[in-house]
Amino acid sequence: MKKIKIFSFLLGLALLASCNFLEESSPNDIAVEDAITDGASAEAAVLGLYSAMQQPGYYGETYLLASGGHTDDAVTGGYQSLSLDQLGSRAVTGANVITEDLWIAVYRVIANANYLLEGLSEADDLDTAAKNHLEGQARAIRALAHFDLLRYFGEHWDNNSQFGIPLIQTVQGISERPGRSTVAATYQFITDELNKAAGLLDASQKDIQFINTNTVNALLARVYLYRKDLSKAAEYATKVIDSGDFSLLDAATYTDVFNTRLSSESIFELAFDNQNRSGYNGATYSRDDAIRSELSYMAAQDLAVFFTSRPGDVRADLLNFDPAENDATIIPDGRTHKYRGEESRDNSAYIIRFAEMYLIRAEARGRNSGLADLNLIRTQRGLAELSAADVPNDAAYLQAILDERRAEFNFEGHRYFDLARTRQVNAVLGIENFRGIMPIPNRELTANEALKQNPGYVN
Repeated sequence: MKKIKIFSFLLGLALLASCNFLEESSPNDIAVEDAITDGASAEAAVLGLYSAMQQPGYYGETYLLASGGHTDDAVTGGYQSLSLDQLGSRAVTGANVITEDLWIAVYRVIANANYLLEGLSEADDLDTAAKNHLEGQARAIRALAHFDLLRYFGEHWDNNSQFGIPLIQTVQGISERPGRSTVAATYQFITDELNKAAGLLDASQKDIQFINTNTVNALLARVYLYRKDLSKAAEYATKVIDSGDFSLLDAATYTDVFNTRLSSESIFELAFDNQNRSGYNGATYSRDDAIRSELSYMAAQDLAVFFTSRPGDVRADLLNFDPAENDATIIPDGRTHKYRGEESRDNSAYIIRFAEMYLIRAEARGRNSGLADLNLIRTQRGLAELSAADVPNDAAYLQAILDERRAEFNFEGHRYFDLARTRQVNAVLGIENFRGIMPIPNRELTANEALKQNPGYVN
């Protein structure tokens, strides 16, 4: 994926407009007309968006791992790392460096997308279809970034909440101080952007390393599920399922999802290489004899207990709690094997996988119509089907869905958001009045008086 290594083209452009308002000026600020002047520079700018998504603070490591360290899936390690300790003890503050870096990294991607969308008109040598395809990718990435921020920092489970996120739709000047939008307005912007993207993308493009029509439909399915628009969530999940472009691996080959590149289960996979490494292996495995202090995220003993109630589930094979294969400092916790490859450390970011579409549709359709989708995932992973009697009411069915999502997506950045959106954070994690989102970073509040902190947090 050599093209993705074009990292610096637009990254500097975003420093002024990354929602980090402590910078009074940026020596890297470049006028849009100087950055995008033709088709070649516009295409490079789009590649720069994917490169920006690979930052350690975003899909290079943090986004898919940090929230798990806040749940029953993972425990945190590190050597005298206050920010990691806060995640593991579920006591994150506005001074947490990990969540602060995540905020900056994701808004940097948004700023890059805004520069591109404003400058794209200068690419006069591109035909309309080619230009539309570039615009569609930029809009979809901008929508995904806003949704990712909403899940971390906004009350995404409540459409009536005032605590959405700042919507950044244009190139920002240094004096601009955007406030928070409502959750409803944030969702509306995200779905509008994705629908616009769907109308712009070239439907013949199917490379799963880049945004395409399937990616957008899958994102819409996910967003509508969070928004509680269940009919649309099922509709868009069905579009992906019926596309014929993906297939589930069976129990015997399931681990190939993580041991190979670009499997038939990947819908959007952000790939790295050994010159352009991700942080997943170092954060979760590192080496065979790694000690607790050198790992950031380890598999919690609670996850081992969870899988003991699921005999035959092949997804347990990607977790190792064996005292003979883990340093004594790690026991009774363990490690995930989803991100092996200690030499190359070029593990992909699995942003959207095909199994999620079945689980979204199973949840959206409910127990009367969705059980077949839930059972399809179960049987492909070595488990028996559930009968209607096994899920006699909606609460039991939702629990079965959440259990399947936990088994399928641990260490892939879903658990914390699943508990928050279904309002089970307090009950599952056993903390009274535990907040389902992270605090807005203090430095952003200091620099921007229009921003308000999330409820329950002290600035």
